[in-house]
Amino acid sequence: MKTDNFDDILEQVVDAAENGSFQLAITFLSQAGEYANSPLLQSYRAYCLAGLTRERRQQREAVILCQESIRADSANSVHYLLQGRILLLMGDRKNAIRVFQAGLKVAPNPKIIAEIKRIGMRKTAVFEKLDRNHPLNVYLGKLFSRLGFR
Repeated sequence: MKTDNFDDILEQVVDAAENGSFQLAITFLSQAGEYANSPLLQSYRAYCLAGLTRERRQQREAVILCQESIRADSANSVHYLLQGRILLLMGDRKNAIRVFQAGLKVAPNPKIIAEIKRIGMRKTAVFEKLDRNHPLNVYLGKLFSRLGFR
């Protein structure tokens, strides 16, 4: 199925990637032709490549590709969504949450919000310098929650 319209290619790639069909999305990306250097398609290519492999080196390369896409098109929160998903695939939950939060600052994206809800984001500790399990953080966190300060 050969298409020449950027929107059609993008729709096919997004549908395949969102359904976890990374190989199919890569096939659609190979048909992109003149649009192959688009930052959005580059981000999806990185996400699909990271989804297909479990090698740490290739996943890092995918993160770098997403960072380049963000530099080229920083106003699109989809780049942040895809980079955060790649980081989650790598097991780097903390940095993934940071990337998701940066993406929400750029533009509200329901998919980023859904990812944050899916992985579960905890409230910050009362005393960030202390360990989360430190008794002061535990008890003051509970107290502040009951009083409605958190």
